[in-house]
Amino acid sequence: MSRVSGLVDAHCHLNSERLGGPVDAVVAEARAVGVETFVLAGVGPEEWLAQRALVVRYPGVMFPVFGLHPQLVAELSAEQVADGLTALDRELAGDAPPVAIGETGLDAYTPERRDRLALQEDSFREHLRIAMRFDRPVVLHLLRATGRALEILREVGVPPAGGIVHSFGGPPEVALEYVRLGLHVSFCGTLTFPQSRRLVAAAAALPLDRVLIETDTPDQAPHPHRGEVNRPALLPLVLVALAAARGESVAAVAEATAGNARRLYRLPC
Repeated sequence: MSRVSGLVDAHCHLNSERLGGPVDAVVAEARAVGVETFVLAGVGPEEWLAQRALVVRYPGVMFPVFGLHPQLVAELSAEQVADGLTALDRELAGDAPPVAIGETGLDAYTPERRDRLALQEDSFREHLRIAMRFDRPVVLHLLRATGRALEILREVGVPPAGGIVHSFGGPPEVALEYVRLGLHVSFCGTLTFPQSRRLVAAAAALPLDRVLIETDTPDQAPHPHRGEVNRPALLPLVLVALAAARGESVAAVAEATAGNARRLYRLPC
């Protein structure tokens, strides 16, 4: 494909110790293929500090998202979760608040996480309320808990600022329900896998103004790099897969997804 420019990696973890190389090299490689903006997803307070350091190092290029990841919540006590939410509230009231709240949501992938779903649900509700209070979009991690997540989103409401379901992995009807609730749907490397037929169908069914692309670096590398450490330079592979699923030009989908991310996160143009 011809080179595109102005791409936004709508969800990545560039502060990860598993990145696979120096951040400067990873960013330079991504910029060489047209990825110019990076939204850094939050996991917990320690990671927020690392994100802040990257944002200072790359002003106007990297933008932070802060939250308590449901996988982390499943490992904490109720008191620790409450402390983390207080810290999140404090960050949002500060001079340099994050552009969004997350990752939050529900993760029922393992028996251990399923055992802590009640605490995850409480955290999820509070993240939604904080996002409403501070007028920020939410970034949702929803794994094997779609039905319950939809119930909570209907119960508490989606913030007026909207949000994204990151690394979407479900069928078209679920994707469309998220959109009806006011959310965007973000696709990652799994869209490129040969067996991902229902993801391709979901990508084709959604309105273009509600679709984003991401790498989820360092996880979920696209085909033919599956199993490798992911990196933002591979985002164009997700873009090409999305354009193919929709039967639209790569250039049109590149422009739309970048614009969607910039509007949702209120990034500089």
